Amino acid sequence: MKLLAKIMNYFSEDVEETNIDWKEVALDLNRSLIETQEKLQNANQRIADLEKIVAIYKEKENVK
Repeated sequence: MKLLAKIMNYFSEDVEETNIDWKEVALDLNRSLIETQEKLQNANQRIADLEKIVAIYKEKENVK
């Protein structure tokens, strides 16, 4: 009976550790995704700002 308990404990510990590792990996990937999305949002905002500046310069040239 002790052997069966040891085997069950061995496998149950293994599963819990795997789940913890999987959760850690998922959290790391999620953090990385959030950082990437923030960088993309900043880049898109910068592009939009530069496009507005270019439009203003073009408008000024057309007025002259």
